[in-house]
Parts: sequence; structure tokens; C-alpha cells
Amino acid sequence: MAIGKNLKKGNKKETSAEKEIKAESPEKAVVEKESVKAKSEAKAKQENQAQSLNQLNHDLEAVQQVEENSRMLVVFPVGQEEYAFEIGQIKEVVPVPPISPVPQTRPYILGVANVRGNVLAVIDLAKKFGRKKGEQEDYINYVIVIKSEEIKVAVASSQVPETLMIAESQIDSTADVMRKTNTEQNFINGVVKKDNRMIVLIDVLEMVDGDQE
Repeated sequence: MAIGKNLKKGNKKETSAEKEIKAESPEKAVVEKESVKAKSEAKAKQENQAQSLNQLNHDLEAVQQVEENSRMLVVFPVGQEEYAFEIGQIKEVVPVPPISPVPQTRPYILGVANVRGNVLAVIDLAKKFGRKKGEQEDYINYVIVIKSEEIKVAVASSQVPETLMIAESQIDSTADVMRKTNTEQNFINGVVKKDNRMIVLIDVLEMVDGDQE
């Protein structure tokens, strides 16, 4: 009987100690809970980005049967604005690889990167278009690889680009006036108006080819 009583007393002491520890560290429990939640949200975000990237590259690999008088675009942000390329000019989109700076190149060329055995020049459109430093922080997470045998380039992007089907009527004709009156911007094919968005449509091959002249 004495042994049983001692065990019960021991159990009571242990329970009291546990309660005391819990009472002394409620903030620690909250921090741990928030840490677990943050890790879970970060993992979910990474999974969503990976899924979006896989879907985009699937679209690029698929045979494109665009409706008559329509265009399929690849849209991505540069600072606070949105830009787009024709989907036929894009080979694939990949997470940003290591980039090696190259001396004596144009300021908007970040350097060269090896993508699946191909050495590509990585273009920073934020610098090319004169964006201020604060507008381009943390923006390079992916590179958009351009489909060309002659021009080996990729364009930096902060997000996984989206594909967008637009009608010819959604391209603002005033963009043609802008393009023709400014020879430095002859790579601008128009401004797309969709819902409340304005997207600058760029001929990336014309842009790069013009820089080489």
C-alpha cells in the first residue's frame, strides 16, 4: 500500500511539473506554432510554383493551335508593369541557374548561365527599361529561355509567367505609332488591354537583334 501511495504522489508531482513548465512558456508554444505554420505555408507556396512551372512548360511543349485572329502570350512582371512575348518565341522556363558575370558587356546583361548544356546570356529587362533599383529587388527567380538557333539568350523573371490567349482586337493600335516614332523601341509590337490590365507585347528576337547592330 505504501508503494502505491508513493507512486500516486510521484505522479501528482510530475503532473504539477508539467503544468508548471507549460505555464512558464506559453510564448514559446506560440512561437513554435507560428514557425510550423510558416514552414507549411512556404512548402505550399513552393508546390504551387512548381505546379505552375510544370503547367507552363507543358503548354510550351504542346502543339499550339491558336484560334484564328488570336494570339497566345507568355506574360510576366517587370517592376510594377507587365510584359509579354509570343509563345512561339519561348522554349521553356526554368528556375534561375547560377549566373556568371561577363566584363565589358551591356549593363542590362547579368552574365551567362548554363541551361541544359547551353550557355545563354541572361537579360535583365528591369535595367534595360531603366527601372529604379527599388523596383527590381528580389525579382530574379526564373529565366525565360528564348527559342532561337542564332540568339542564345534568356530573360529574367520574378515569377512563373502565365499563358494568356488574347484577340487581335485587344492589341491597342496606338502602340504602333509609338513603335514607329521611336527607333529604339521598334521591338514593341503593341499594348494588350485585357480587363483592367495593360501588357506591353515585345518581340524579344527583334529586341536582342537590334542591340547587336
